[in-house]
Amino acid sequence: MYVGNIKQWQKETTYLPPKLAPWIEKLASLDIQHLAPGRHELGNGNYMNVDETETAPAEQRKMEAHRAYIDIQMVIEGSEYIGYQPVANAGKVVEDRSGADAWFYNPSLAADTPIHMQEGSFAVFTPADGHRCLCAPDGVSRPIRKVIMKIKI
Repeated sequence: MYVGNIKQWQKETTYLPPKLAPWIEKLASLDIQHLAPGRHELGNGNYMNVDETETAPAEQRKMEAHRAYIDIQMVIEGSEYIGYQPVANAGKVVEDRSGADAWFYNPSLAADTPIHMQEGSFAVFTPADGHRCLCAPDGVSRPIRKVIMKIKI
């Protein structure tokens, strides 16, 4: 798992694995504010989703993980916190959406490491990283707009 800010992407990519650096550069080059919601193909099985949705209290959110993709998530408008836990600590799968490369878990919220995501913040999640997304920072649902790049492994 890695967290950074797109405003300093050139510094951030210096320390990233070579597989990830070009995707952060791609993210920085996009006119994110004008991207339509929905799926956008990036080629070679890679894609990104632009989501306009609502945050929710953390206790209403499940943790998720993926096996075929690395997630690069960035907030465009609004804020959220993402609860992080290693998948090894997440417990048993409570919902299997393997057809969509998503497995959901419901580990204790107290064990989450909270990542506060604001406009321009990005987080990289590998298959070893459980992530409880779209948690409302103050427990009150609010609109959020974010991009999720899916990088095929």
